[in-house]
This record gives sequence, C-alpha cells and structure tokens, in this order.
Amino acid sequence: MLRNRLLVSILTAATLVGAVTGCSGADDAPLPLTALVLESDALPAGYTLYTQATVDELIGVNRRTLEQAETVEFRPEECRPTADADFNPRLTSENTVLLVAQSESGTLSEVVSTVVRDLGADRRATTGACRIVTAVPTRGTLATAEIVTRNTELTGPRGDFVKQSVVVRSDTVTTLGDGGVRVRSALLSNVLVQRPDGQTVTVQLNVAGPDSAVQPTAPEAIDPPLSDAEFTELVQQAAERAAR
Repeated sequence: MLRNRLLVSILTAATLVGAVTGCSGADDAPLPLTALVLESDALPAGYTLYTQATVDELIGVNRRTLEQAETVEFRPEECRPTADADFNPRLTSENTVLLVAQSESGTLSEVVSTVVRDLGADRRATTGACRIVTAVPTRGTLATAEIVTRNTELTGPRGDFVKQSVVVRSDTVTTLGDGGVRVRSALLSNVLVQRPDGQTVTVQLNVAGPDSAVQPTAPEAIDPPLSDAEFTELVQQAAERAAR
C-alpha cells in the first residue's frame, strides 16, 4: 500500500539504525527490548546493518508519512489504512527499538515495541475486498499517479507465544502522469508476541525491494527482495526471538 511504499523509500534515504543486543542483569529479570530484535547473523545473505540513527528519527519520518497519506484517495475508500495513525504516534525511544539493514536487492526493517498494534485494522486493509487497492495522491510529486497494490497473504509464524499475526506480500504498480510505470514488491509482517512475563510486544518486520521502471505493457514483472518462504522463515525467527 502507499504507506508501505512511502515508508520504505524514506527509510532508504534516511540515516538508519541497527539494534544493540542486550542482556538482563539477573536471571529472573526480563530481557531488554534491545535483546529482542534479530541478531546480525540471522539476517538474509547480503544484508548489512546500519548503526548511526535513533528511534526518534524514525518517529519523525513516520509523522511526515502519515501527513502525506492524508492527501491520498483510496479505492475502495474503506481500504484506507488506519493502524499506523494509532500505532506510530505512541512510539518513543523508551518503548521501541529499531533494526535496519540494506542490500543491493532491498531494505529490511524490524521494529519491536511494547505499543500494541491493531492487527485487526491491518488485516482489514490488506485482505478480502482490500486485497487489491488503488491509491491516488492528490499532492506532491506523485499527484495524479495511480498506485495499484495487490496483497497476497502469507503463512504467519507458529507457536503458543503468537497472539496474532498478519503477513503479506504487496506488489505495487505505479502508473505516473507521464505514462511511465514503476513497480515494487514488499514483504510485510506484524505480529503480536507474548513474552514469558505476560507482556505483549509488537514485532513489525518488513523487507522491500527498490522501485524499478518497467515497460508499460509488462507491469506484472515484479521481483520480490526475498522469496515468500525465506521471508516467512525470517518472521518465524523474529517472533521466537521476541518471545524471550
């Protein structure tokens, strides 16, 4: 969806952050959030961590992305995404950690937060009647462009610690005002994980490929940054790590 497309493009341009693995000070103390994100050796081959930014910068990026989304028309209108508008403003550097990595084929981001995301809203915006959504920006450089996103639901993570999950592949075709066509494929997941102490955390893991120009007659040629199987296995690993 447009939200996903904007978020990935901004993350790619921004200074990005990697997470530092922590450890608890006592055997019975809960692990800190920084210990719940994926370790570098669990990342897909070719992905390199970024280590220089802060969660506060991501919060600012999210705020601007939400402001841009307000000027977009969605068809069907009921498919307008709503989960971000509730989730993102509640993120802080105290309740959220971020990991970002990049390769030649895509950008990977993982957020682990004690803010509980509305996954019901995510599901409504990406499945059923909203499996195919058209977005038309009314302002900015993409004004009048037509952005068509096709969502395919993927297998979610397994385990008693998984309370709820939404995992999709989103293939986006953008037809520009001058007739040019660009495509992007993104793999998106949101998982609510229950930790041993009963705390629920949101694990958001996304991998997005670059925008690619294609011939207008062949917009279906969209290459994902990872295979569906690779991504669902990575989501499983992320959920298991967050469940500690």
